[in-house]
Amino acid sequence: MTDATLAAPSSMRTAAGAAPSTRVLTRSDEEWPGGVDQLGPLSPPDALYVCGLPLDSSSTSVAVVGTRRPTAAGIDAAQSLATGLAEAGCVVVSGLAVGIDAVAHEAALRAGGRTVAVVGCGLDVNYPQRNQRLRSRIERDGTVVSEHPDGTRPAPQNFPARNRIIVGLSSAVVVVEGGLQSGALITARIGLDANRLVFAVPGSVRNAMAAGPNELIRTSQAALTTSVKDIFEELAPSMVWSDTSSAGSAPVLLEEERDVLSILDDTPVVVDHICRHVALSPGRVAMILSRLEIRSFVLRKGGGYEITAAGARARAVVGD
Repeated sequence: MTDATLAAPSSMRTAAGAAPSTRVLTRSDEEWPGGVDQLGPLSPPDALYVCGLPLDSSSTSVAVVGTRRPTAAGIDAAQSLATGLAEAGCVVVSGLAVGIDAVAHEAALRAGGRTVAVVGCGLDVNYPQRNQRLRSRIERDGTVVSEHPDGTRPAPQNFPARNRIIVGLSSAVVVVEGGLQSGALITARIGLDANRLVFAVPGSVRNAMAAGPNELIRTSQAALTTSVKDIFEELAPSMVWSDTSSAGSAPVLLEEERDVLSILDDTPVVVDHICRHVALSPGRVAMILSRLEIRSFVLRKGGGYEITAAGARARAVVGD
C-alpha cells in the first residue's frame, strides 16, 4: 500500500483488486473504530479492510465467541444471548467460524440487529466455505472486517491476531463453550489484557467444550452469565430490554417425560444409560425421547440425546 493510497479519503479508495464495496480504513478516517487502538500490550492494526455497512462506534458492541464443535446447550446459549443483544440494539461481533461464531451472527441477523464478522484472511478469500451464504448476508446487512489485504490466505497464525480485532471492536467478550487451548479462550484473555468485560457461560463438567468457560469462572477471570440480563447488569444497567424467556404457562410433562429429562445433560446420553436410571424399556424410552424431540426439549446428536435450553427450562419449571 503506497503513501498516496493511505492519504486518500476512505470513501475514495478500495483495496487493490478488491470489489468496489471494499474500503480501506486508517486512523485518519471517521469510521476508524477507536477501540482497536486500545488493546493493552498488543499492537493495533495499521489499517482495516471493510465491506458492508459502516462501523458504528456509537453503538455498544459485544463479542460472542466459542468452539467450532458446539453442543446443543452451547448453540441454545449463543442464540439466546445474540438475540437478546441484537434486540437491545447491541452489535454482535464474532469471527465467522463454523460453530458458535456462525450461530451468533445468524441469531443477530434473524433478530433484525447488526453484526460484525472479523476474518483472518483477505476479503476476497472465501473462508470458511461452509459460511459463504452467511457471509453474503453479513456483507449486505452487517459488516465484514479484516486487517489483511486481498490475496491473504487463512494461515493459522492469522487467527489469534484476528481475535484481538474482535476484542478491539467490542466493549465486552462472551465465551460460549471452548476448550482450555481454544481460540475463544485466547479472545477472552486478550479481552482481559485490554480491560474489556469478560463473561462466560458455564457448562457441565462432562462437557469438554465447557472446560474453558468453567475455568474462566473458577479463576474469577470471567463473570458467570446464563442470560443476556447478566451482561446488561454489568455493561449497561440503564439499557431497556425485554425478557421473554419465561413468558407463557408452564409446560405440561408426563411423569415419565420428567424422569427422562432429569437424566439428560448438555452432552449426548445414550438410550441404554437412560434406561438404567428410569426403569423403562428401551422402546418406551425411545418413544418418550421422540415426543420430547418434537417439542424441541431434546436434540438427537452423536448417537445420543442432549437436553436443549427449552428442555432445561421445562425441567426447572416443573421441578419448582
